[in-house]
Amino acid sequence: MIFELMSKGTIVRLPDDRTGLPERKEVHVMLLLPFNRYILGTPGIRRTDEWVLGKLGSEETKEVFLYDSRAVVLALGDNGSVTLSRDVVANLRSHLFSQMPPPGEHLPAALIVRSLMAGGAPVDDEVVKSEQAFFEALDKDEMSRMAYWGIRFALSRGDYGAVTRVKTWLKNAMGVFEDGVPPKAWFSLTDLPGRKDITEMESYSFTLDDLQRMHSQSSRPVVLYSKTGYLILAEQPVDNTETAFRIWMYLPVQIWNELREKRKLSIREIVAATWGYLDALEAVVERGRYASGLQHFSPVNGTR
Repeated sequence: MIFELMSKGTIVRLPDDRTGLPERKEVHVMLLLPFNRYILGTPGIRRTDEWVLGKLGSEETKEVFLYDSRAVVLALGDNGSVTLSRDVVANLRSHLFSQMPPPGEHLPAALIVRSLMAGGAPVDDEVVKSEQAFFEALDKDEMSRMAYWGIRFALSRGDYGAVTRVKTWLKNAMGVFEDGVPPKAWFSLTDLPGRKDITEMESYSFTLDDLQRMHSQSSRPVVLYSKTGYLILAEQPVDNTETAFRIWMYLPVQIWNELREKRKLSIREIVAATWGYLDALEAVVERGRYASGLQHFSPVNGTR
């Protein structure tokens, strides 16, 4: 796919068959920039995206990194720079992902999910080995399919903490979050979250004073009740560092009562299970960006 950056900062699609452009892999996205520059996106080793900035007529390229939530400034040598907006960056990445299979490997994720499936007929080894047959066996088990994508994506990143969280949700809290008001989570490295996140928390009847009071407590997790539900403050260490980031998690009263009073989960188990559900929900949305495959279904109620 080939695009051109317009003077207003938008991009337009060009015909794919164009001479004079650099050789490229079959799966690619190219954006033509001013002064004969371009950026080229191709699949990486782990089925993620890789981008380089180059100049037509030259073989020299420089690696650049694109993130959906950020604009990017590209240096064009003596000709200054050009800025790609967040929308343009997300658009380019989505076009590349739409040509790629989803990351991760099927079998490791399928084996983990099979070991956690509750009830129903067992899935035999031959079915597990085939992605198509596996999803046919889980035709009516939407939660297991959600867990599959959450675990598959986490394994592809080497994020074993996320694998544990999804397993905790599937084992201890499956079926809790799908109806009514969904849970919500915010994350911060600072003492308090950003202004936008605080505003969201205030919509659940938690004030800035409430958050400051929770943060002042020396032991974590901390739980605070309001008329709409419960707010939990927990901490998660960053691997191989002394740093920890903060998890602010909102649970409606109905969900809290089910997890805490009926299922007797600890606060840490509640955090892990809820976070695992949100991980799986996010993975379903992320999977939708990749090439059409065997599995399509709409995410259930929830937000992050």
